Amino acid sequence: MKFFVRLIIFFLIFLGLYSGFVYFLSPQKIPKQSWWQHNRVRVESFLTEGKDSRFVIVGSSMSDRMLPKPNSGWFNLSLVGEGALTGLSILKNSDISPKFVLIEVNQLSVKENEKFSRDNTEPFFVFTRRNFPVLRSEKQPLNYAVGFVIQFTDRFFAAEAKPNPKEEKEALEISKRLKEEHLQEVKRWYGAAVEQKKLNDRMAYLSSVLKELEAKGVRPIFFEMPMHPEILVSAKETRTRETVLKNFPPSQYLWFIDHKDIYEDSDALHLAYPEADRFLSKLKEYAESL
Repeated sequence: MKFFVRLIIFFLIFLGLYSGFVYFLSPQKIPKQSWWQHNRVRVESFLTEGKDSRFVIVGSSMSDRMLPKPNSGWFNLSLVGEGALTGLSILKNSDISPKFVLIEVNQLSVKENEKFSRDNTEPFFVFTRRNFPVLRSEKQPLNYAVGFVIQFTDRFFAAEAKPNPKEEKEALEISKRLKEEHLQEVKRWYGAAVEQKKLNDRMAYLSSVLKELEAKGVRPIFFEMPMHPEILVSAKETRTRETVLKNFPPSQYLWFIDHKDIYEDSDALHLAYPEADRFLSKLKEYAESL
């Protein structure tokens, strides 16, 4: 019995000391161990720092690269490997009601991850993350330890010398060739249209979620992330876009699609980070003008 009492006392002392450590010290870069953890950290941040956001983005990894500044009134709830429906489910099941929710159209064919949404909006989970920051996934000891290692490595080890012009040219040529090969592969993936029944089911679910959100005062804005031009006109993207437009027409819903500019992608599907930031600036300008 004494052993268990001592163990509990030791645990409480350790938890108190670690809580103080987390409160006063934090590495600048805290890595995620997996995409699942990345999504978990994103949701926990939404339920805590992001709970007062006026504009919330929901989408897939295509929208994930848009990084709003802290305290800007914007929060990106996009989830890697998921679609906007999972983010909408989390928003619906939470106690958060932003002014607008911005819905990425590109991956609306992806079904809601009901288990992930339910697990991350359970009342006890939300209570503990809001009141005990040390329990959040990003604050776990392994993540913190690796974060400090990365921080000190960046500080004390100089960056590698730049390659000479010939080596740099060869690297660019290889990168260009690999990118073209990847584009052809993505074109094959997106060459088949999404089954219409599947899309109709997603639209029915989306309609029901939007009714609940609109009843809470949340206005939806649909937007399409730029991709490689050949992928945007693929069978998969075309049918998805047309189905969403048919069910949620611009005459009744707010839409933002940037047809004017060409954006540089990194792999045919995702924008390069500077380009994602450029698109976010335009999306913000549109939404904040409403």
